[in-house]
Amino acid sequence: MAETENRMDFSLTPRAQIGSVSATEVPRYILYGDASARPDWFVNVEPLDQRCRERGWVIAPHTHPRFMQIVVIDRGGGEMSVEGETVAFSSASILVVPPHRIHGFRYTHSTDGWVLTIENNYLADLLVRAPALKKVLEVPGAFNVDPVILPAVAREIEGLANELMELQAGNAIGAEIRLLSVLLLLLRNWPKTEGKPQGFTDSRSDLVTRYKELVERCYRHQPSLTDVADELGVSISQLRLACKTIVGISPLEIMHDRILAESKRCLIYTTMSITEIADWLGFTDGSYFSRFFSKATGQSPTNYRRRQDFSGDALTSPETAS
Repeated sequence: MAETENRMDFSLTPRAQIGSVSATEVPRYILYGDASARPDWFVNVEPLDQRCRERGWVIAPHTHPRFMQIVVIDRGGGEMSVEGETVAFSSASILVVPPHRIHGFRYTHSTDGWVLTIENNYLADLLVRAPALKKVLEVPGAFNVDPVILPAVAREIEGLANELMELQAGNAIGAEIRLLSVLLLLLRNWPKTEGKPQGFTDSRSDLVTRYKELVERCYRHQPSLTDVADELGVSISQLRLACKTIVGISPLEIMHDRILAESKRCLIYTTMSITEIADWLGFTDGSYFSRFFSKATGQSPTNYRRRQDFSGDALTSPETAS
């Protein structure tokens, strides 16, 4: 990938402006059970008991590098752990798990509710368009809400589930409308607390979050780890340790994942040539980009585009998308 000896200017802008820098902003969605096989989903919804009953109401600690989750507790309760620290919750609670946080759950039997899963790139785009939602989506923990709003939240979630299941025109639009309705209800009824819930300490998670924000801003320039660590005010070893501990992969792999995601979006949703995509993503030439993509996916960019039924109708270029 492109390397330079000159220090690049990629300082973060104010937080309200942080988000995906992309050649195309296309919502992606698919049902959760099939998400691992598809790159083009942006939200999933499933009943809580569907996920938990078969696991004995215990979800062992794990992490999600590529998406966040919101759990709506209608009735029941239990305990939520975030990176080894535990907080109890009861009915009329909202559990928030931002990306990269090691978390687990222990539910009381027959706890009822919903699990919303939101993909990272869509999440980043959403927070640029609606930065007020950071209050709901960026702080991990269990939050109590007025139980009066739960029926309205449930109706919107059920509508979202229907949009994801039914094969009709405008499903992606309908799914986003329903998702935004859920988030708006939560935002307007969010408890008036400052900062994160008591007991949650996550300096390494904070570092990974700051690194992810920097990646979103600068991945097309492919900055060196030295420049990245300097910008974050830490050593390369500190950054590597934080990423390995919280996410389970290296800082370079996080950067490559973001570049690969953008590569796929460009191949599917734009008319850009392979050379233009390579240039857009900071590669020195098209062949270097093709080797990177083939190593990561097992197929060439051209074959990937063909398999996605690429066509030139209503597609975008970086100039029209920005």
